Amino acid sequence: MWVSKLVLNPASRAARRDLANPYEMHRTLSKAVSQALKEGRERLLWRLEPTRGIEPPVVLVQTLTEPLWSVLEEGYAEVFPPKPFEPVLRPGQRLRFRLRANPAVRLAATGKRVALKTPPEKLAWLERRLAEGGFRLLEGETGPLVRILQDTFLEARHKGEEGRLVQIQAVLFEGVLEVVDPEKARATLERGVGPGKVLGLGLLSLAP
Repeated sequence: MWVSKLVLNPASRAARRDLANPYEMHRTLSKAVSQALKEGRERLLWRLEPTRGIEPPVVLVQTLTEPLWSVLEEGYAEVFPPKPFEPVLRPGQRLRFRLRANPAVRLAATGKRVALKTPPEKLAWLERRLAEGGFRLLEGETGPLVRILQDTFLEARHKGEEGRLVQIQAVLFEGVLEVVDPEKARATLERGVGPGKVLGLGLLSLAP
């Protein structure tokens, strides 16, 4: 895997367009791995990082193949050299994590996906998803070692469906987890967590 950091230029018209519509952002970022996507060898994940008001927007991108950022429009962003990311995971390993995700459930009656409302529901969703993905959410004295940093709704207009406006919940989690099954955990890192990955959700970042 490869991890890239892009600091977007607020003066760039293309960057402002992409910040206003996650579908556009995904389309722009996909250009850097377009050939691998065509060949089915790629799984691009990205996340708009939280920044302070005066700081330029930062996008973190994870790809399975080395991206070619020279395809970006001139002046779009400052691009830091992509770094190879090959984590060595082992059972019992404790790591800090960050994840922006869409905690939602699909209703059996209608098949419609609905956002979970309360923090306990969202944390239970996270705990379940991490467990399915080979991790365990660690517990402290007062509960899971995780906090919700942001809880917002993203809006994006989908060009491919006659301009349909999509609204999706985006919750930014930070906490501490433990690796239970390294093979599953590695697969989870590659495919992401939860729905809405085109909208910049699901990228699970780990740090010692």
